[in-house]
Amino acid sequence: MNRLIVGDGWLAYGAVDGGTRVIDAETGEALYDFTLDRRPILSMTYHAETGQLAIGDGEGHIMMVDTETWRITRDFRAMRQGPVWALAFSTEGTVIHAGGIDDVIYAWPVALLDTYDPAGGDTRSFLRDAETMSNGERQFMRKCSICHSLEDGPSRKAGPTLHGVFGRKAGVVPGYRYSPTLDGSDIVWDDTTIDALFDEGPDHYIPGSKMPMQVIAAPQDRADLIAYLRGATGKE
Repeated sequence: MNRLIVGDGWLAYGAVDGGTRVIDAETGEALYDFTLDRRPILSMTYHAETGQLAIGDGEGHIMMVDTETWRITRDFRAMRQGPVWALAFSTEGTVIHAGGIDDVIYAWPVALLDTYDPAGGDTRSFLRDAETMSNGERQFMRKCSICHSLEDGPSRKAGPTLHGVFGRKAGVVPGYRYSPTLDGSDIVWDDTTIDALFDEGPDHYIPGSKMPMQVIAAPQDRADLIAYLRGATGKE
């Protein structure tokens, strides 16, 4: 569970699997499920007076739900690149604000969202059609690209760059503030340790780190990811 919203007798939460689920606040009974194939859910906000629930995901989209009818009213690509890290409604609920990896805060009048494409029709690499990618690249986009870049030098994302990761000790990228678990760690990133990271999940392999809980269950998917990273991080 990444995000939690408390409403009038209900709880809505967003998870790493892309699911937005609503349960009864007293009984825990499942009421509604708005799971889409975009993951993870990173931000949520609720405007009680207008009954609007907004959900931001790791692939740069915002989904808006009417909590009176529990129907999706709008679903649009909000970010030109990267995830939706933060969401907020204006006081009146007439404007939705969103923040991502850009150095600006975006804002759109809710009433006009049906009339134009907030992203301006500009499709960036992060939002490419999954069918145009290799399986390894798809795994990277779904599991890693939200927090990690592949380019050399300082990263503007939440995690350190993966450039040159093979053969590198964990916790040593200059300028990045690591958790105590990885600061001074003996782990060296290679085929074996990266495979174990996603086989066991970060919460088990490196408990206490900043990495979100996620697992790549299929061995072939992990192998394809590792092969992709070898080529994309400067380690053929």
